[in-house]
Amino acid sequence: MSIPPPPGQPSGPPSGPLGPPTVVSPSPRRPWWRRPGVLIGAAAAAVVAAVVVALVLTRRGGESTPAVDTASQAREVAKRVALTPPDWGTDYVRSSPYEDDDKSVLFADADCQLVRQPGVNMLAYLDRTVHTPEKSVYATSTVIVYRNDGSAQADAARFQSDAQRCEKETKANSKVQWEDIRQTDITSVKGFDDTVSAEEGHTVTSTTGQKADSYYTTVMGRKGQFVLLASVQRKSSAGQNREDALNALSLMLSRL
Repeated sequence: MSIPPPPGQPSGPPSGPLGPPTVVSPSPRRPWWRRPGVLIGAAAAAVVAAVVVALVLTRRGGESTPAVDTASQAREVAKRVALTPPDWGTDYVRSSPYEDDDKSVLFADADCQLVRQPGVNMLAYLDRTVHTPEKSVYATSTVIVYRNDGSAQADAARFQSDAQRCEKETKANSKVQWEDIRQTDITSVKGFDDTVSAEEGHTVTSTTGQKADSYYTTVMGRKGQFVLLASVQRKSSAGQNREDALNALSLMLSRL
């Protein structure tokens, strides 16, 4: 899936602050992203954990998801499902830019370089990016609505294959570089039509060519014509990236 993480790629050396989110535009970044951080404060982490436990134990989400046939319906669903700062934790705030609704995607070419392509059979796309006050953690939720289940399944499979094929990736017209990219199936998350997939990697060079040191996790799940993604990136360490991303994905599913 080669999903560029949340936009906030570090713009300086590891010891410096994270720079503002890079415009990786449609994040389907592959679905569409890749992005940043410092550990969430204990209080925020507790809030997120509580939400997740409640969701996992009491809701599978999306069991009776209605079909969406028009772009306007798709946009309404995307707005409802995409997460806002409080959904990630009490200390998260909006990034700038906060929302992206450009219906295009990033896929890895034969040389494992991310290139942008128009979305196919896509009714709506929306991602929202947030970060902690010190910008050490960036998180993005993405909702993609396709015209039919088959189109959603095809793109989801392509995203996964990129991560399986490319251990390192670059991005066209940018100096950013990712290494140690790997794809893992997460069988513990229920409610999706396919097994949830996780892509994880290490950002080693920023968009400006400076040394970077941040770790991202992007998880993806498909429910019918909907593809949902949650991405978390932390500076210097993977920390609880996967836990936070899976919690976010479960919350998004419950809103379908």
